[in-house]
Amino acid sequence: MSDTIEELQKQIKAQNAIIRGYEKVLRLNERELANADEMIKIYESIIQFSSQELKNAQETVSASNIVANMSREELIAALDKINSLEEENKKLRKEASFM
Repeated sequence: MSDTIEELQKQIKAQNAIIRGYEKVLRLNERELANADEMIKIYESIIQFSSQELKNAQETVSASNIVANMSREELIAALDKINSLEEENKKLRKEASFM
C-alpha cells in the first residue's frame, strides 16, 4: 500500500510539474499576445500617419496645380492684353498717318 501511495505522490508531482509547465507556456503566450497587440497598434498608427501624409501630398499637388493654372491664365490674359494694345497702337498709327 505504501508503494501505491508513493506512486500516487510521484504521479501528483509529475502532474504538478506538467501543470507548472503549461502555466509557464500560458504566461509566455499571454506576453506574446500582448506584444502582438502592441505591434498591431503601432502598425495602425503608421497606416494612419501614412494616410495623412498621402492626403497632405495630394493637397500640395492640387494646390500647386491650381497656382500653375492661375499663373497660366494670368499669362494668357497678359499676352491677350499686349496683343490688344499692339492692335490699338497700329490703328492709332494708321489714323495719325492719315492726318
